[in-house]
Amino acid sequence: MLFVCLTFVVSCGGSSKKDEGSGNDADNAEIRDDEETGDAEEAETADDAEAESGDASVSSIKFTVPEEASTVAEFSGHFAFPDVVRLQNGKLMAVYRNGSTHADKSGAIVYSMSDDGINWEEADILLDDTSIDDRDPSITVLSDGKVAMNWFKYRYPADYSEPWVHHLFFAVSDKSGLNFGEEIQVDSGVFDYSETAEMNEAGIWLDENGSEVTVAASSSSAVEHEGKIIIPGYFGNALNWQSMSKTPKTKVVLYESSDGGATWTPNEVDAEIDEKTWLQEPALLKVTDKRWIIHARTGVGASPSNKGDLVQSVSEDGGKTWSAYKSLGFVAHAPELLKLENGVLVSSFRWLDWGTSVNREAVSMVYSLDGGKTWSDVIEILDCGKVECGYPGMVELPGNKILVVYYTPGATGIESKIITFEAE
Repeated sequence: MLFVCLTFVVSCGGSSKKDEGSGNDADNAEIRDDEETGDAEEAETADDAEAESGDASVSSIKFTVPEEASTVAEFSGHFAFPDVVRLQNGKLMAVYRNGSTHADKSGAIVYSMSDDGINWEEADILLDDTSIDDRDPSITVLSDGKVAMNWFKYRYPADYSEPWVHHLFFAVSDKSGLNFGEEIQVDSGVFDYSETAEMNEAGIWLDENGSEVTVAASSSSAVEHEGKIIIPGYFGNALNWQSMSKTPKTKVVLYESSDGGATWTPNEVDAEIDEKTWLQEPALLKVTDKRWIIHARTGVGASPSNKGDLVQSVSEDGGKTWSAYKSLGFVAHAPELLKLENGVLVSSFRWLDWGTSVNREAVSMVYSLDGGKTWSDVIEILDCGKVECGYPGMVELPGNKILVVYYTPGATGIESKIITFEAE
């Protein structure tokens, strides 16, 4: 089997904390108790500082990406937006959307199971509201072993004479991941404004009470923090399809629940960015209890579909305040963030190699050894050419492995690859 081996070596500052008191010098054998205590306290302080900074416990890492992939699902229709988790019983569970086309009410959430990430059981429907499009599922295993999923439902009117509306949903299953309870709408609003909404002179959709019609969505899984569940979402006004530039730009909102998902509070991420920028498809990662990172897709200009760089914002106080968004230097969609057990951070996404003679897409990733302060060059997982693909989900496996799932070029199926890594 052929392999593409991509190696990035980054050295971190600091020493290796070797025991310098283990030589044969007689003086070394007479170290006083207070000196030993002092050395131990210094080492513990250094370890605490490294943990709080979010720096990895390794100084370099090499990823090996296989050419060959495994088929997760491949039958009729359009496949997209997968995610994957490792259940408490060790089973791997992938979820994704399957519908007739990219966007229509046939969209259902489907799942596949595997023991090893290579051989996948036959797919089956997990959730399907046949009256509306269920799309972009993200899944996570909570600290009690239960499985949480967030996704959004999208209603497509026949024309543009009324708002096109989508809202964010959340549900919890038992530890099997197959028995989801009540579907809870996270943001407020209804789906059908056909008889009640109208557009004002500024080009903004209003409901029968004169309030702006708003929509919400998500593209990455929920995060737990101090007994709370947090969904990274994006929120804004219903689009004015006939004059898109009149629609206010979308924002990143962290939806927070303190009661297991029964009720939700929206907290807008107040991070500076150019006023012409749409913020979309955010991913949230707790690097430490204090240091949090958001990666988000952007679009610049009149339409959210326009080209925009992947951006990052950082909080050093557990999500209370956020730094200005900064570009990571390339265009990408639907980031997914993962912290490996060794502290290395990985961000995977659909990379768009725009502005070149190729203009192609690729399932790709970058990594960080310093808690997200700097990131590696782009590592390609799959070259998709000039057709849609990607939206990867990731989970770490035992034995220095990462399982990544993504949708194939042209959305004809879902595939998985197992990326191996060596760290020093």
